[in-house]
Amino acid sequence: MIAVFVFNLLAGCKKDSNKSAAPTLVTKWNLVTDYTANHLAQMNMYTGVPGDYFDFRANGKCYIKEGSQYDTLSYAITSDTTMAIQHFGYGNAAYYSGKAGPLTLHAATITSSGPYPPGEIDYRQVKLSR
Repeated sequence: MIAVFVFNLLAGCKKDSNKSAAPTLVTKWNLVTDYTANHLAQMNMYTGVPGDYFDFRANGKCYIKEGSQYDTLSYAITSDTTMAIQHFGYGNAAYYSGKAGPLTLHAATITSSGPYPPGEIDYRQVKLSR
């Protein structure tokens, strides 16, 4: 009787794949903050609201909702800590190198810095959570 109970207890257990999974950028993230600054010392901090997201897909696309703005950009992971990412919010601007880290199962930070074309941002940091 005890053996049947132990067997049923063990058979009912399943491994929690999230505890052993390696962190990955490829998932849908909630936007925490989006901070930008330019060479004229103009700064902007947007704080995410429920429904804002950065959705990184395995096909190299990232779908973004920030407030009432939607955007789609292309990205490529170039190493464990860097990525090439289309400049968000400026149409089809060139690709800029960004730093992806620190990255955990529940938090990600993407930081990039210029120089960018005149009048555009020189620094951007996006913090994400899930």
